[in-house]
Amino acid sequence: MTSPADRGIPFFQVSTDDFSAEMAFAAFKQSVQDVFAISRRSDDDYRLDLIAWHLGTIMLGTFRSSALAFDRSPALVASSGLDHFLVQLYVEGGFTGVAGDRPVTVGGGDIVIFDLAQTLQTQANDFSNITLLIPRAFFDPTNGRIDGLHGLVLPAGGAITGMLASYMIALAERTTALGADEADVAAKSTVALITNLLSASNRQNLSTATFTPSPISRLTTEIDRRLRDPDLDADMLAASLGMSRASLYRAFDTMGGIADYIRRRRLAIAAMALTIPENRRRKISEIAFECGFSSESAFNRAFKAAFGMPPSQARAHNNLLWSWANNNVHPNASADFVRWMRMLRA
Repeated sequence: MTSPADRGIPFFQVSTDDFSAEMAFAAFKQSVQDVFAISRRSDDDYRLDLIAWHLGTIMLGTFRSSALAFDRSPALVASSGLDHFLVQLYVEGGFTGVAGDRPVTVGGGDIVIFDLAQTLQTQANDFSNITLLIPRAFFDPTNGRIDGLHGLVLPAGGAITGMLASYMIALAERTTALGADEADVAAKSTVALITNLLSASNRQNLSTATFTPSPISRLTTEIDRRLRDPDLDADMLAASLGMSRASLYRAFDTMGGIADYIRRRRLAIAAMALTIPENRRRKISEIAFECGFSSESAFNRAFKAAFGMPPSQARAHNNLLWSWANNNVHPNASADFVRWMRMLRA
């Protein structure tokens, strides 16, 4: 995994042109372990070309791979700490599978959206795609009914699909030339375009289908509103929303439980706060209390368990992340992208 000196933003790259099939696949598997459990569908010679860029608020990747199986189980949904959407343009190849309980078939030219708070199992043939990973927080203000996005396919040939596909291809082609400041502008522009286009597509999709909204969107909105209150718990939420505790617990069964979800949301917000330059001189304890943790020691333990490093190291690591573009060798890049995937900030 090398880092050309002229790259302006941090990235992870691996190819079977540079590594053995076993080494390349192992690096790929580690880098996406929070998103999918992956397995090869054939023992034949495996081919992979992957590059993923960290743009601060989103991640962008281009992938070309031999046939793979992808699985996002309830256990992985609960343990990964990701609360994001994947937007994927399949340039070539495709897959069949199920998103939640929704059958999905995708071919070349299609765009598909996945909600990583839900389960997914797919079987892909040889493929190439362009993938965007976007925090959920960008979607909620744009479209209050995002439940229908999981497994939504925008078919090739549609006007919106064509617009979005052209943009994603251009973004992937030009990202290598971006500096850090330009990457931030590109990321914000990308989010604005995608959330608006998908909002329009989703409204059309929901208007032509029988749809029962999930309580999760309402619950997660209320949790985020109260997240900084250290007394936030199931009793407070049940009273606030007029729900029974039993209904509340059932809603979070596949997400690891309500207490774990609250903890992960607090950690995600704290991780984002640590990466913001204007917070560089703030005490970590201030950020911990602001994010609803009752003590700095409890925050430190939870943060290290989730991200593999203490908050102080994560803060220092943020500067290192953006300086990797000037290094010729980027050690353990796949493990670092696992951590930073969780720290994308809205």
